[in-house]
Amino acid sequence: MPTYKLCYFDLRGLGEMGRLIFAEAGAEYTDERIKKEDWPARKPGMPFGKMPVLFVDDVPIAHSRAMVRYLGRTFNLMGSNELEAAQIDMWIEVLFEAVLEYPFSEQDETKKAEKKETAWTDHFFSKFTKLNEQIAKSCGPYILGEKVSVADIVVYAMIELLRTWYDASKFESLGLINKLTETVAARPNIAAWLKKRPQD
Repeated sequence: MPTYKLCYFDLRGLGEMGRLIFAEAGAEYTDERIKKEDWPARKPGMPFGKMPVLFVDDVPIAHSRAMVRYLGRTFNLMGSNELEAAQIDMWIEVLFEAVLEYPFSEQDETKKAEKKETAWTDHFFSKFTKLNEQIAKSCGPYILGEKVSVADIVVYAMIELLRTWYDASKFESLGLINKLTETVAARPNIAAWLKKRPQD
């Protein structure tokens, strides 16, 4: 059995997806939370100078999507066949694509507010509408029906992140996506993690 170490800042962000997957799998790992003041010294030790990074027996896997897929394959959370795995890949890509449209670097508060609204309308909400349709088609509660996958965990983590960026009213109409996130949060191992994780 390999040893795992997940390196990320002492917050949820993109690192939380990996932590949630480890929780679901009931797998042991080292949750290394790097303080911001220590990051300059640690940065050169990361493959591309960014986090999260998952170390598997000291072999680094950088970038959130690569990490999520690796853990999905390792813990049997990538569907039951190649077609389901491709669908899971598709939704992971769609969700990350939307997040990249968020105006992280905009300094002007007025412009940022405008761009946030555009990102929600043109990217987040439009993709969530399609995702809602997919869950309805599969009869839920998950993207592919009754079997949970890493894509569902990514949805949960993304919604949790978006709730820190947008007013709660934005999420009221998400319907089956809200049901999916509630179902993910209620899974025993994930529920246990949500109770004990740092409240950042």
